[in-house]
Amino acid sequence: MTEKKRKKTAKIIEPVEIDGVGVAWIAGTRVKVIEIVLDKLAHGGTLKDLKSRFPGLKPNQIQAALDYFSEHQDQFEVEIQRRWEQISRLGIRDADSPFNAGSVSCWGNRKK
Repeated sequence: MTEKKRKKTAKIIEPVEIDGVGVAWIAGTRVKVIEIVLDKLAHGGTLKDLKSRFPGLKPNQIQAALDYFSEHQDQFEVEIQRRWEQISRLGIRDADSPFNAGSVSCWGNRKK
């Protein structure tokens, strides 16, 4: 889906935008919220650390992605699990992958 098409069908939740198929993006960018989430799960770190790994984003955009994740964590867990299963089926291994821990239960002491 092109960026123009995505914007036409998007619901805006500044600075997070939801496209026509329900994927959360950082508004005005080509960065998906899940990309920031997976980076945070894989490498941890502070907002400043994430900013250094996503130099094209502003701190408020990164924080919005993390806030969106917190509000929709169950949905992200389902998507991350789906990706983990797909990667496992394909036998893909990458040293930097957050999936290499052998489990996608990386949420710590998550409140339910």
